[in-house]
Amino acid sequence: MTTDESADSTWWEWVERQLEDRAMTTADLSERTGLDRSCFTRWRKGERPTMDTARLVAKAFGMSPLEVMVKAHLISAQEARLSTSAPDPAALTDQQLLAELGRRLKRTP
Repeated sequence: MTTDESADSTWWEWVERQLEDRAMTTADLSERTGLDRSCFTRWRKGERPTMDTARLVAKAFGMSPLEVMVKAHLISAQEARLSTSAPDPAALTDQQLLAELGRRLKRTP
């Protein structure tokens, strides 16, 4: 995975983090995937993507479809044979590092 995500994280929370890390909007995601924005509303309400929509999201984010399918709980990490350990910070972009720092600062009491 690109980040060490909590197992409690919802699909939509993960999508929002990916959008934030890439400075994208839902309109950008809709344009890149061809998905109607009503699909995102359903995701916000807890619906998970299909395999096909997960592939579209993966392509839009420049990620492996397997990573996205694991995050969407469509397949397990073992099925995908993916490591879910945290990435090397040196491998992250400045924007990704800043986004992660911002998220962590928001959680600080």
